[in-house]
Amino acid sequence: MLAHLAASLLLATATIPAAAAEPASVADLLKQFARTPAADRVPDSGIASVPPVLAAAGVSRFVVDDWGGAPIPVWLLKPATAKADAPVMFVMHGVGRDADRYVAEWVDMATKEGLIIIVPEFTRQGFPGNRGYNFGDVFDSKGNLRPRDKWSYAAIDVIFDRVAVREKLRATSYVLFGHSAGAQFVHRFVLLGVGAKMSRAISANSGSYTWPVGSNRWPFGVNGLPPGLWQPAKALGAPMLIMQGTADNDPNYPSLPRQPEAMAQGPHRLARGKAFFAAAQDAARQAGVRFGWSCALVPDVGHDNGGMAPYAIRLLRAGPLPTGGDCRLMTKIVPASGR
Repeated sequence: MLAHLAASLLLATATIPAAAAEPASVADLLKQFARTPAADRVPDSGIASVPPVLAAAGVSRFVVDDWGGAPIPVWLLKPATAKADAPVMFVMHGVGRDADRYVAEWVDMATKEGLIIIVPEFTRQGFPGNRGYNFGDVFDSKGNLRPRDKWSYAAIDVIFDRVAVREKLRATSYVLFGHSAGAQFVHRFVLLGVGAKMSRAISANSGSYTWPVGSNRWPFGVNGLPPGLWQPAKALGAPMLIMQGTADNDPNYPSLPRQPEAMAQGPHRLARGKAFFAAAQDAARQAGVRFGWSCALVPDVGHDNGGMAPYAIRLLRAGPLPTGGDCRLMTKIVPASGR
């Protein structure tokens, strides 16, 4: 009887799945993330905690809830190499709302550069759908203009101020980088003239754009915006960089926006980004205003935040970039030997 009971207990124990081992490195964590789609991994209410390997790298998470909209969890990467006068960069996540993956992909570069990274987590619960995040929550579901302090875009300067006080930073401005849906957020942020403390914007591999000319209405065009929202001199003169991976050219990519207005912009992200940059130059000429945007093509990189990141760092190091003209192909970054 006792032998039978012991055998049963051993069998039951053997059938209990072993707990997944904690990743030993950020690289292992990124591999773990890659095995599960963000839609299945990230709860609508947000990610519950910071993985230990990210905490060890200098990542913390806190909530900003004293602005005009829903509470926003903020992932802050402050590596040991970042001093009080370190530059600050926002990294806007994609449609998966996976702020943990986005901050993880910047750990090595931020540590090397002494850079502070801020990744706001716009949860699906607090900022539902494209309207709540990519499109800035500028208009409500009935098409009515919402108060400016309730736009998703309005949170960025507030978050910057909270981080600066919390970490005793000397920075008075920030770079705003976004990839994919985050790039949609960034370029629309710029077009509406939001962000008094933004020093530079980088929109990388956006899937759709707000056209600065033509008959389309928000979020695919500026036509019909209420008076004062579309200011060509401010928007088209802003220091914005459009980045496109030359391999982000798959017309069947699963998350490629396929609204009729988006499809009219080009068959894939690479074509849409180049067409948008050209259209913006035309809009500046028509309006008789200075054009302050630049465009860079990243060789052999597809729809990949981690792949675009080192090129963004290189461009930031370069200082002011040539504006207008054609998109410029960057020199390929060759990984160090042994990596």
